[in-house]
Amino acid sequence: MYPVSNLDELRLGKVKSLYGSNTAIDKHTVDTCDLSALGLAGDEQAESFHGGEDRAVLQYDFEHYADLAEQFPESTAYFVKGGFGENFVATGMNEHNMCIGDIVKVGSVVLQVTQPRQPCFKLNSRFSEPTLSRYVQDNFKTGWFYRVLQTGTMNAGDTIEVTERLHPEWTVAKVQHYLYVDTENKTVMQQLVDLDVLAKETKGVFERRLQNNVVENWTGRLIGKRQ
Repeated sequence: MYPVSNLDELRLGKVKSLYGSNTAIDKHTVDTCDLSALGLAGDEQAESFHGGEDRAVLQYDFEHYADLAEQFPESTAYFVKGGFGENFVATGMNEHNMCIGDIVKVGSVVLQVTQPRQPCFKLNSRFSEPTLSRYVQDNFKTGWFYRVLQTGTMNAGDTIEVTERLHPEWTVAKVQHYLYVDTENKTVMQQLVDLDVLAKETKGVFERRLQNNVVENWTGRLIGKRQ
């Protein structure tokens, strides 16, 4: 049986200056929202590469926050719904039971899982925890993105239902394993480059590794500095 959950909260946000940079991570709840190919009506991104058709909607498993509160006790009060800037707040769907290419129905909208989120230093700033982005990357607690296959309207309380699974062999967490752990497996990297439903951004990571025979430096993304 495929995962089914409830859309506990639907969130969107405007770009504002927070934590020393521009960000739209601080999102508020709405009861209903229209969805276009580029995302939720009224939802903004501080950087152009934070948006696009392959990153139209971000979902995050609410159950991750309990682990984060345990790992980072000084920030416990901030690990709440919407803390990671997610559009969908839901429980029971996670990186281990959602797969790249999954077709998902929410209200009148149809979505497709495209890629894991690659966490950045803005999470560290938001929670005043300098190692948070690295922790969620290492433990596959990042959330994932959807592209829009059918536009429409969604409401808080709608069912989130996986209706079709195209690639059961490629959970979000398995892709993360090859992004961050087994980073030099050329056979698997080629398989991921050839995976038609995988987002161009993530495909590009594997393409560059194959072409250059080197793993990219994550320092700038994770802590905001480059070596």
